[in-house]
Amino acid sequence: MSSTPLKFLAVLVPAVVLAAAACGPSAEVRAKLATLDTVSAQKDSLLQEMALQTRLLSDVAAEIAEVQAKDLKVSTESPQAAHRDSMVQKIRYVVTRLDESERRLRQTQSRVRGLTRLSDSLRTTLEETMANLQGVIESQKTTIAVLAAEIDTLRTTNLALEGENEALKDTVTSENTVFYTIGTKDELKDRGIVVEEGGSRVLFILWRTGETLSPARELDPTLFTAIDRRQTTAIPLSSTGRYRIVSRQDLQYLETPRDEKGRVTGADSLRIASPTEFWRASKYLILVREDGGTPQQGD
Repeated sequence: MSSTPLKFLAVLVPAVVLAAAACGPSAEVRAKLATLDTVSAQKDSLLQEMALQTRLLSDVAAEIAEVQAKDLKVSTESPQAAHRDSMVQKIRYVVTRLDESERRLRQTQSRVRGLTRLSDSLRTTLEETMANLQGVIESQKTTIAVLAAEIDTLRTTNLALEGENEALKDTVTSENTVFYTIGTKDELKDRGIVVEEGGSRVLFILWRTGETLSPARELDPTLFTAIDRRQTTAIPLSSTGRYRIVSRQDLQYLETPRDEKGRVTGADSLRIASPTEFWRASKYLILVREDGGTPQQGD
């Protein structure tokens, strides 16, 4: 092979390379392309932030709607109190998310203001979108404030009702609390529970005849055993004892049988058939033990 073609190629190849380099983008063009890439990335990032912000506010709106849909009633029942407390926690959670959304929106606004290479149309679109989102946030804040005020009102009302309910429970408990005591005549007289009334003194006899054993005018509840008439319908007795009721209960509402003198004998308890009617005349039941039976009570 002749050396002439080789020399020609040696000259041609560098020339082609230099020509190709001369045809490539200039430094200015490359700088503009890099700027466009940056602006495009910033635009994409901002649009993603707007989409995320919109989803976040949509979630907050759904959570607010869930709170509004709950049936917030005034009630003194503990499940309702728990329900109210859960609503309070839910609102606090929504407020936290709304605060986070507003913080992110402010950051996005700062970014948009700091960018100088956004097109006017894109900047306008982003600013309008952010203004709309801020309006949504303010509207949601107002709704949350209304819900919080309603729950505060319910809390105040429930507290008042709980107080009334407790007072009513105390009243009902007091109305259904009754008392009984068992003892010999002498024991009951010594304790000031019964007194002998009436009768007349006979010549040459040192005691009065025809006296009746009756409850004292003032009875001390601490000398009795307290029971709830709704729950206790059987008062324990000694099966070997004989008892006479000297208080003012209506004895026809007893279930335990009595002898011809109205005494309860050989029974292990005094059973009450109708508590309401039995205790209507008096809340204090006094049983006089007339023999050696052992009282079965807590006093």
